[in-house]
Formats: sequence, structure tokens, C-alpha cells
Amino acid sequence: MNRNFGLDIIRTIAIWLVLLQHAGIAISGLDPMKIGGVGVEIFFVLSGFLIGGILFKDLNYNKPFIVTLWNFWTRRWFRILPLYYLVLIFKFALIDNGIGANIFYYFFFLQNNFYGIDFLEVSWSLVIEEWFYIFAPLYLFIITRSFRDKNLIVLFLILFILVVNILRFVYVYHFNVPYQGVNGNFPFRFDSLFLGVTLAFMKFNKFKTYDKMQNIYVFLIGFILFLSYLYWIVEINTPIYLVDELLLPRTLGFLILPFTVTLMVPFVEQFKEFHISTRLKKFLFVVITYTSVFTFALYLIHPFYYSLVQSEYFYSYSLLFKYSIAIIFTYITSYFVYTYFEKPILNVRDKLIIKPNSK
Repeated sequence: MNRNFGLDIIRTIAIWLVLLQHAGIAISGLDPMKIGGVGVEIFFVLSGFLIGGILFKDLNYNKPFIVTLWNFWTRRWFRILPLYYLVLIFKFALIDNGIGANIFYYFFFLQNNFYGIDFLEVSWSLVIEEWFYIFAPLYLFIITRSFRDKNLIVLFLILFILVVNILRFVYVYHFNVPYQGVNGNFPFRFDSLFLGVTLAFMKFNKFKTYDKMQNIYVFLIGFILFLSYLYWIVEINTPIYLVDELLLPRTLGFLILPFTVTLMVPFVEQFKEFHISTRLKKFLFVVITYTSVFTFALYLIHPFYYSLVQSEYFYSYSLLFKYSIAIIFTYITSYFVYTYFEKPILNVRDKLIIKPNSK
């Protein structure tokens, strides 16, 4: 299993923030972001970093762009769509079909903007990611083919992030859009992912800036800023909820938090193992690695078990017991889903990828 342990740590932290939030763990005043929302922001930066690395590697081969698109979209959609559609069909067929024909909004990732996410709430972040997968390779192809100067490419990546922020500001200021009205609106959320893409470009092209960012002091600056921003959100919501009254958290705030994560990624990415006792090291390595492998299944499956333990049948049990059971069964189910559904599909996917030396 060829994996980056440091990135697995980041992914594990992100998914556990989501799992804990949906289990009722909350920080007073952190609404409307919540700790799960923080986890999703971490996912966005990490996704942009990983996807950017894949795209820049493919674009570097100078093969026909249609081949690059085929490979990229095949990798992404064979990874995301089968399990996502399985979960949608499972819920619609066996649990709740009240949504009727509106299920098609979910099939085409339009629920955030045109219908609502109540049927499958965790899908809101997938909408942003899927539209990013469509847009990112097109934009990166244009700028990498238009400019040979790597500094210019970085400039156009940063300019794109700035344009998203300007458009978001105009949108929020003109229509007085609340936080949640921006949060899932995919055209105004691409900057989080493109921060990761920019980081990936600097790494792929061996920028000295990226090497300097691997310093622990940059990590600490990012971590302090990360906590400071979350503290500020808590402060402006205590005792009165003010997020929807202030412009900053609804505009530039959507850039600030992922930017602090971006500062931390290069240092953590270097991690190879824990410097602790052998048994504990092995245990944590296994938990983190397999949590990372099962992340997508964990993300989609946990709401079903959480909903089950919230029913009247578990009314007399403590929250700790109920959600511990739910998480255990989520992991067990995710293991079987990955082993007997996702992995076979990924094996088929790998056969469809066109290799660099293919004719």
C-alpha cells in the first residue's frame, strides 16, 4: 500500500472531526461552521493538493489533452460515483423515497444550488468537489499550455483565487447572502481547493518556497492562525450569533481558514512515522492508514448508523455507548464496502487508464 503517512494523518483528523460533530460534539459559538465544517475545509485543501499533483504530472507528459482528461475523470469518477450512487439508491429504495424525481438533482450534483441537501446532507461537499473536478483540468490545461514560465503559472493560480474571492464578496454584499448560502455554493468555494492546487504546483516544480514551507515554524504559524480564526468565530457568536451580520466570515473568511491549513500541509506531508514506542506506533499507523483508506465510505455511511442509534430503540443508552457502537459498525461496514465494492471497481478503473507510453 503506497501511501503518504503525513497526508493520511491529515485525512484522518478531517474525517474524525466530521464523525465527532455528527455525534453531537460541538464547540459553543463555532456555528455555523462547526467542527465538521472545519474537517471539510481540511478535506478541500488536501483534495486540491492531491488532485493538483495528479494533474500536473499528467500535463507534464505533453500527451493529447483528451487523454489527460480521460485519465483524470476516469480516476476521479470511478472513485466517487459508484459508491455515491449506491448510497443514494440504497436510501431512496429502502429508507426514504419521498424526494421522488428530485433525486435527479443529487445524481447530477445540483442539490446545493437548486434543491437542498436534506435527503443526504453530507453530499454538499461532494457537489463542490465534483464541479471542481470538471473545471480544474480545463483551467490548468489552459494556463500550463499558455505559459512556460512557472512563476507566471503560479501567478494565474493566485489570480484565480483572488477572482473567486472578489466574486464572492460582490455576491454576498449585493444580496446579503447568509453564511450557509455561500458555504455550499460551488462557484464561490473553489478557492479552498485551488490553494491546495497551488501548493501542489510548487511542490511538483521544486519551488524553494515549498521547501521553506516544510519548516516547523511555518507549520506553527499556520496552526496558531488556524486556532486564532476559530477563536474569533467563537467570539463573534458569543453571546449573540453575528456571523450573518458581518461580511468577513461570509467572504474572506472562506479563504482564511483553508489558507492556514495550506501553511501546515508541507510540514505534515514529510511525516514517515511516529517517534513513539513500537506497539503504540504500529497501532496508530494501522488506524490512521486504514481510516484514510476507508475515508470516503466512512463519510457516506456513518449518517445511517448515527440515525439508527438516535431512534427510540437506543433511547435508554448513553451517548458515548450509542455513538461508539455506530462508529464501530461504520468502520466494519466501510471495510466490507471498500474490499468488496470499491476496490474491485478501482481495479477495473486502473485497466482503463492510458499509460504515458501508450500508442
